[in-house]
Amino acid sequence: MIFKSHMISMLVFALIVSIVLASIRHNEGRAILRYGLKLFLTMAGGVIAFSWLMHVI
Repeated sequence: MIFKSHMISMLVFALIVSIVLASIRHNEGRAILRYGLKLFLTMAGGVIAFSWLMHVI
């Protein structure tokens, strides 16, 4: 799957990684959801900040 936007590719990657890491780290469904969402939001914030920085530079 190829996206035209590198930012969208990074967000999809962040989503997949957060799901996998949350599934590995926790066993309960609610804990997986909370940790995965927290991890995704952290990564998405980094993606947006880095994308903005690359746009400015």
